[in-house]
Amino acid sequence: MKYFCMPSDFKNETIDKYYEINNKYEHSKIIETFGQLAPDTVFGSCRSPRGLPVVDIHKLEGYVRYCSEKGIEFNYVINATCMSNEELTKAGYKKVKDFFEMLEGIGVGWVTISLPSLMEIVKHTAPNLKIKASTVCQINSPQKAKFYEELGIKRIVIDEDIYREFNTLKSIKKVYSGDIEIIINSFCVNDCPFKMFHYNSFSHSHTNRDECKYFSSRCQHMHVGVENYMKLNWIRPEDIHYYNDIGINYFKLQGRTNVYSGDPAKAVTHYIEENFDGDLISLLELFSNSKPLAIADCKIDNSKLDGFFEKFVDDPCFCTKVCSECGYCKSFAEKSISKTDIALLGMMNLMKGVTMDMFIAELSKE
Repeated sequence: MKYFCMPSDFKNETIDKYYEINNKYEHSKIIETFGQLAPDTVFGSCRSPRGLPVVDIHKLEGYVRYCSEKGIEFNYVINATCMSNEELTKAGYKKVKDFFEMLEGIGVGWVTISLPSLMEIVKHTAPNLKIKASTVCQINSPQKAKFYEELGIKRIVIDEDIYREFNTLKSIKKVYSGDIEIIINSFCVNDCPFKMFHYNSFSHSHTNRDECKYFSSRCQHMHVGVENYMKLNWIRPEDIHYYNDIGINYFKLQGRTNVYSGDPAKAVTHYIEENFDGDLISLLELFSNSKPLAIADCKIDNSKLDGFFEKFVDDPCFCTKVCSECGYCKSFAEKSISKTDIALLGMMNLMKGVTMDMFIAELSKE
């Protein structure tokens, strides 16, 4: 069985589409949609509120009710990596307590959290809320999975950087008795050195500081390069069964910041059917018009990636991450990306060095 978790666009018509999909397919179900209030000046999450659908408490309550009527749960996301220690103060504790009691009251079933301190507060103040540990927790070993098991967390979203390490995935499955979830359309470059710092930046962005877009730009530059698209942590629809085979049944499509202009129902249908013939980047973006991932309008022919994933499954020790000695990802990039797009990516790669000069100039302005 495959269970899917979808980003909320807060449109009832999208929930109607999910309801139709659930009635059509017997072995795959959309069980959850996730999101948050926006703008939210209190808690924050690992997404900037500026790109999220605008939602107040009245809209949220109506949407949660409608989801429930269609047999779909709502998951409220508060996966900030830092709350400036506010949750550990008396005033902050009361604010957290009141907020989660409110979520319980309007019928929210799940919360996604990254801070262990916040998880423990929720367990004691709103015990009817089920807690999902965010991928931001970087659960990448049996030891970490066991920690969340003992903390009483019902579902963990494991670290995207280990999605192609099947021995590690099997070891986590062996020690964790709850449900394991993975993000199947991840945009992140494997082992990105900016990731945790970018999460921290997002976690404070709800305060609306007039900050320089340093991490967003650096994130974009990490994608530039012929083989870098192959090093993103995505999973093709055709390869999702490998995770089912080892007992991972929960699959999340991310995209809270682009779902409003996309077609999430179309995207999840391709994953349910385990087949997609087209541009992989468009699928990862949920077919969003804003094209947040595309660099130089580059496209990847998904059909040319057949056989790419099997190497990681059949030989778990194959990838040493010493890319200069391998060339495997580069060879598939050259198969699936046109020569014109490869040339454009090469030109953009040469422009990386000017970015910091631009930031310093911006920050130095009077």
